[in-house]
Amino acid sequence: MEAAPISTRPARRALLARLAALVVAVGLGLVLQNVLTARLASIDALAKTDLLAARAQLARVFEIAGVCVFGLTGAIGVMVISSSRRSLALEQFPPPGRWSWGSRRAVLTGKRARTFAQVGIGLGVTLVLASAAGGGLLWYMAAVLRACRAGVRSV
Repeated sequence: MEAAPISTRPARRALLARLAALVVAVGLGLVLQNVLTARLASIDALAKTDLLAARAQLARVFEIAGVCVFGLTGAIGVMVISSSRRSLALEQFPPPGRWSWGSRRAVLTGKRARTFAQVGIGLGVTLVLASAAGGGLLWYMAAVLRACRAGVRSV
């Protein structure tokens, strides 16, 4: 008796999708790096003539970066919590669905699945809290930067 051939098409398709997402992320990161470099150069040029306006613009860059970076990581944490809660309810790890932990061949059930789901919830909560702390710290840095008048000549 012969074993049925294993299809590699779904695995290959998943690998190609991940590679495409990685290429898009790297490309977007390189473009944003160039945009940020140009923006910081213009802020540096402005600092030679108007230090307060340059600080306000740099504070705005901090706020935008805080929302984008820490908002994204916080959203990922919320998705991890959601997926882990679904896994806990189904007692299956990883749970089925698009926003799951990815494709895995082995699916855990029972007590081990509950343990993995609880760890996932803990990691998700940690990620959300760390993202909130990082975003709050950047907003605080922006507020201090705007309020700082050191080095500005009084008129």
